[in-house]
Parts: sequence; structure tokens; C-alpha cells
Amino acid sequence: MNDKERYELAKKKAEERAKELFKPLPEDIKEELEKDSTLGSPENLIDRSDEEE
Repeated sequence: MNDKERYELAKKKAEERAKELFKPLPEDIKEELEKDSTLGSPENLIDRSDEEE
């Protein structure tokens, strides 16, 4: 196997691996990530303990 063949084989394997790693998210996971969560909403991040002051 010469260098060009090794390069082509490595390139092919890298492309296949990239397709596996960066495939689209399943719909249920995508929908869950798009929802507003209580962990990161601006209303939840404000400290309201000193609101009366």
C-alpha cells in the first residue's frame, strides 16, 4: 500500500466517522433541547430576595 492509497483510506474512514459523529439529532431530543428550561431561563436567574429593598 503506497502513501496515496493510505491517504485515500484514511480520508474515507474520517468521512464515515464524521457522518456518524455529526448526524442530526433524533426528533425527541431536538424538541427537548428547544424547550425553555427552568435551569437557564432569565426569570430563574434573577435573585429576587432583595426585591423589597
